[in-house]
Amino acid sequence: MNSVIYLDHAATCRMRPEAIAAMTEAMEHTFGNASPSYSIARDAKRCLDNARAVLAETIGAGWNEIFFTSGGTESDNWALTGTAEALQDKGKHIIVSAIEHHAILHTCEYLESRGFSVTRLPVDSEGRVRPEELADELNARPDTILVSVMAANNEIGTLEDIGTLCRYTHDHGALFHTDAVQAYGKTDALNVSAVPVDLFSASAHKIGGPKGIGFLYVRNGTRLQSLIHGGSQERGRRAGTENVPAAAGFAAAAKAAFANMENETRAERELQAYFRERLLAAFGERNGDSPAPSGILWNGPVPGDDRLANNISVSFPGVSAESLLISLDLAGICASGGSACTTGALDPSHVIMAVSGDRKRAEGTIRFTTGPENTKEEIDRTIEVLGEALRRIRTM
Repeated sequence: MNSVIYLDHAATCRMRPEAIAAMTEAMEHTFGNASPSYSIARDAKRCLDNARAVLAETIGAGWNEIFFTSGGTESDNWALTGTAEALQDKGKHIIVSAIEHHAILHTCEYLESRGFSVTRLPVDSEGRVRPEELADELNARPDTILVSVMAANNEIGTLEDIGTLCRYTHDHGALFHTDAVQAYGKTDALNVSAVPVDLFSASAHKIGGPKGIGFLYVRNGTRLQSLIHGGSQERGRRAGTENVPAAAGFAAAAKAAFANMENETRAERELQAYFRERLLAAFGERNGDSPAPSGILWNGPVPGDDRLANNISVSFPGVSAESLLISLDLAGICASGGSACTTGALDPSHVIMAVSGDRKRAEGTIRFTTGPENTKEEIDRTIEVLGEALRRIRTM
């Protein structure tokens, strides 16, 4: 693994040592089922409740507002489907952005098959939802029951103005959900006391925790039908034996992520600026009708407060991203063509299509997402391999 340059942290991260230690401790000493009332079970319940309290504190929530799930996809499905079923007596209209993760978009398609209507708001050229367009849609559709907009885009790193969008939604009387899978643990701007979202999805493995666990924050008093039926776990709202070791690992990873957020963000921001500088120096930037011969197009906001610190998304129009990714992989460099959940799909990125409408741009897009362990030397090597691959492809 030492020879691998891993630049796909938006897909998943290495587990933090704190998470591995917490999970090992739980697996060795807290093996009980958290539901029964005997002592071994009480130990498991205590471990689970401690983890829940830690996670709640990271977003300013109450412990009883955190519900464990199998990950971000389940949390998103539950937020949309559970709200739709609970509030269909008030209306059957839902609003999402056009650049949501497929966990949201495909759930919307399912709900449309069940008789709900969905509006997919367009975004600007940097991936932002315009609050005034949300306000117009809310005014036009008094039957709106839910708005769902992701906190940070998984492909181009755009940070949305969740506070304003949430306020407009509440003024209309609808609920607001945010898919915060990419933002959780990477920004402290999502405290639910300051930004009063009703529903909030998070996942452990994006911040150095284990795969297979996430949470859904549900503000007290929010009407939400269960998605998974069975036992009375998670206070009767989400059935299934809780994964106590994974919960412990999630809490440990979250605690470490928030404790180290300032230092990690600073380092990632510096590396992001260096990466952008090296890309532009090596390949130039296409502008308007006079593109550089081998120029790139930058996707999303320039590095700064409006973008995740670890995200780089660039397009090489007229070049197949798949060819570039194969060249990178052969050199031991890991990156993706967009969302890790859609890499390998035949259709171009719906996110790049939404911000540009340019299919060639979408087909030539690569996403790099860095982590705390990445170095400038690794970026230099990546630029070198990209340059070699582009020269080879363009002479074929």
